[in-house]
Amino acid sequence: MSTTLIVALVVGGLAIVIAIGFFSQAVERARLEKARAVAELHARWNHCNGINAALPGQFMSPDLKKLLLTVEAALLERLLSHDPRHEAAGRLAKVREQLAGAGSAGNPEVNISDETAAQKVRQQLGELLRVLELARQDGLIDDGTLLRWSQKIRRQRTEVTLNMLRALAEAAMQAGKPRVAKLQYERAVAYLSKQGANAPADQLAVFRHLLIQAEQAAAQMERAAPGTALSEGVQALEEDDQAWRKKALYDD
Repeated sequence: MSTTLIVALVVGGLAIVIAIGFFSQAVERARLEKARAVAELHARWNHCNGINAALPGQFMSPDLKKLLLTVEAALLERLLSHDPRHEAAGRLAKVREQLAGAGSAGNPEVNISDETAAQKVRQQLGELLRVLELARQDGLIDDGTLLRWSQKIRRQRTEVTLNMLRALAEAAMQAGKPRVAKLQYERAVAYLSKQGANAPADQLAVFRHLLIQAEQAAAQMERAAPGTALSEGVQALEEDDQAWRKKALYDD
């Protein structure tokens, strides 16, 4: 066997080994990419489904329910295109069945009368907005649809905060604590003022009026019982102010 032939065989063998190595790496990369895509799509569907099921009824309209079901269906279809044997096939059938009969939202309403409940709902609305933004990036909804729902969701988040503050203030007034009520109204005015030109003028006027009423009630109570009412009011004010500073409930 000539030297040239031996060299050719060695070079050919090395080329084959290198080619097999590259092929194996390509197959592994494709497998990992497929697994990543499946996991991501499954996580996104699960998140969307969770919001669809848990969002309080007062914020879940039939139109929004249908939109979320449509996004769910699209995510499951993409998931199945990567892995036809995935269990998502059964879920997709259920989602399509829900879409065919979607006439009402069906989610129960939630009473939002404290900061914990308000914070949870605001978080859910924020997550809903993120789901729709990702759906737009994927081309599942158009710009107009995203804009319309974004504006509505932001208004709803504002309403959650204002309704909660008003409920706390009214409860304080009924408990004979006008200074605590005054603090809640001050928080509402500050929250609206922070929005600048986007703040609803009618709401701002309402809370400013309620703030004046609470101030008058507090002043009247202090005149009736100078020592006790003032000290209790100041203490309540300080306690609520400290609690307020510890929270980031109103940061959008």
